[in-house]
Amino acid sequence: MSNRKYIKSLLLGMSVMMTILIAIQIYITVYVLKHNEMLPRILSCTALILDIIILAVFFVSSRINADVDSMAYTDVTGINNKLAYQNHIIRLNNADDTFLVGVIMFDLNNLKRVNDTLGHEMGDRYIESFSTILAGMQNERISAYRIGGDEFCVILEKTNAVEIHQILDSLERKINVYNEKNNIKISYAKGYEISTREHYYLMEELTKRADSRMYENKRLMKGKRLDGRRLNV
Repeated sequence: MSNRKYIKSLLLGMSVMMTILIAIQIYITVYVLKHNEMLPRILSCTALILDIIILAVFFVSSRINADVDSMAYTDVTGINNKLAYQNHIIRLNNADDTFLVGVIMFDLNNLKRVNDTLGHEMGDRYIESFSTILAGMQNERISAYRIGGDEFCVILEKTNAVEIHQILDSLERKINVYNEKNNIKISYAKGYEISTREHYYLMEELTKRADSRMYENKRLMKGKRLDGRRLNV
């Protein structure tokens, strides 16, 4: 059973438990009102215990619901997933403008070769390694997403070309450090676009232009080969 299915089953069980506890609590209250008598000590203690249990169940289920919401927007690699990306795009489309919004598109090279020669488990680890490095570059203005099998996107708000080049340089340094320690080298194509006063784009056009530049970069890189046989992470 997957984690999400398990959590949904757990939440369903807790909901049933809360319903039963509330029903018992109502029964005790109705009994007291109907018989117009002081609540016996044992019923008083029972009611207090039920109140505590109901509050505890409510608190735990609220925390679990929050975790489920988080999981809905998280990729299996730990980075934000395509649903989170789509929601971010919608939010920016509904904003007053997309001024100084930047988009960087990434596409991993050689994934098919890793899968074919070393197996899909190694291919998954290849993707996860890049995801981890990319996710580490996020902050309140920078969000990273996995939007396809080997496709990633970074959305930046209130940015400029200087910052984007700094981010790409920083990413390259981190990838170089990783590649020095691992036999299979991470290789990726990239492309970016920014919405400015001189060149203003809505999100659909902005992502298309970044994607087009990424594929142009990928064509220039075509023919590169993997160096090594194993992926050590």
